[in-house]
Amino acid sequence: MSNRKSEIIEILRKECRYVTASELATKLCVSTKTIYRDIQELSEKYSSDYRIRKKENAGYFLDEIMESKGSDYAQFGNPEERRLNLVLFLLSITPCKTSIQKLSDRYYVSQSSIINDFKHIEATIRPYNLHLKREKDGTYLNGDQLAVYRLMSVIIESYLKYVGDPFNQYDIPDCIKNIKVINANLSKIKEILHEIHVEHDLVLDQPYYLTLFCSLLTIIEKQTINPYAENGDKKTYEEIDEDSVIYEITRNIATKLELAHSIELRRSEFYHLYYVLKAYRLNSHFLLNLDNENVISKKVENLARQLILNVTQDSGIQFIDDEELMERLTLHLHSMVYRLDHQIYIINPILKSIHSNFANIYNLVKRSAKKIVKDKIYDKEWTDEEIGYITLYFQISYDERFTHKIPILIECRSGSCTSHLLSGKIKSSFPNILVKKIIGQQQIKQSDYEDIELVISTVKTQSTVDKPTILVSPILNNEDKYRINQFIRDYYKKQGMLSHS
Repeated sequence: MSNRKSEIIEILRKECRYVTASELATKLCVSTKTIYRDIQELSEKYSSDYRIRKKENAGYFLDEIMESKGSDYAQFGNPEERRLNLVLFLLSITPCKTSIQKLSDRYYVSQSSIINDFKHIEATIRPYNLHLKREKDGTYLNGDQLAVYRLMSVIIESYLKYVGDPFNQYDIPDCIKNIKVINANLSKIKEILHEIHVEHDLVLDQPYYLTLFCSLLTIIEKQTINPYAENGDKKTYEEIDEDSVIYEITRNIATKLELAHSIELRRSEFYHLYYVLKAYRLNSHFLLNLDNENVISKKVENLARQLILNVTQDSGIQFIDDEELMERLTLHLHSMVYRLDHQIYIINPILKSIHSNFANIYNLVKRSAKKIVKDKIYDKEWTDEEIGYITLYFQISYDERFTHKIPILIECRSGSCTSHLLSGKIKSSFPNILVKKIIGQQQIKQSDYEDIELVISTVKTQSTVDKPTILVSPILNNEDKYRINQFIRDYYKKQGMLSHS
């Protein structure tokens, strides 16, 4: 390499920005034609060591491939780390294809190592309903976009947890959380989002944070494999309001991303980021109850009313009478409809917990949502993530209206410390029981029974009131607990209340 070409590389390295041919010519005291010729030769003869990006009206930017060899892909401590990075890369470029040769070059391993990695990767992606496809024109991951984002979010969450990020809600499987996530792009994205948070006071909650993280990583990696191709999906759902705060934030993110990775965002990529941020803004707008009357849609109100009616008819529980549920759900559905209409997939980090704790209500909501689509009240399929969020609104309504504690009276010989010990045991063993009174046998009056549903007694007694009574030992043995549990089940059954299990 000539001295002048070395000087060009050194100038580009120090500037860390796009430098025009005129600037280079001035610094090196040569013509712009000489610079063009030198850049062309550097790009052709030294492509294994340097990549010089050209941007119209901006100039040249240097990517040092030699440095990247030592900074990321060559630092994997074991094959598991490389495979996890490979999974993340394939997820990021989905549904685009790549070749085994390109992956071999990317990770500096043999093609046979990549093929062996595929066997391990298939086991990782299978639980997410994703499949590795190898065809004549390339290899790619097959599955819907939500499944892709679910696994991407798990890996990103594992990375964030490792670097000390407060988001730790997602259920991360052992096959991922026990492996260090090595990816230089993740740290750059995290830095950009932190800067956006500071500059715009934008505090994204976890679902939107992860969705935006996935979107930015996808943009970077797809530009890496094909910087000149437009995305397949060019659909524009709505025009951008260039005077809005959302546009300003989107433009800032795009600028930071372009500078950090020497890329130029495609129109569809910019629009997608805009839609994600607007969906978040809409969601937080409702959460903060800001002038909701101006944006409430009659169509969404009807959707909320039909959803509640379906769940009411299916369960026999009068959710339809809960005005507060109607209000809360209508606000939430406005942001949900915007997300589904714009193909914005947010991840629900507590979906597994919702499944296990509120299975009955979750299934009721899911059946209702399917009926709404079948009846053509709303034409978009509802994701499990969205159904999980809606389940929480119905669960809150249920808890507020139906799951009240059962008031009881503890009757003992004299109201001694033994009865208070028994009260403590009951409270710890039966969270749905409220101990309203502890009274000695000789002090009980008729009025003490008026506002209780059960008498638990440590003394044999002939009750003079029509209240269920359970005789127990002061130490509350297993047989006592069984009989109290039986009463609780029968009580809720008679009330027509829904079980949580």
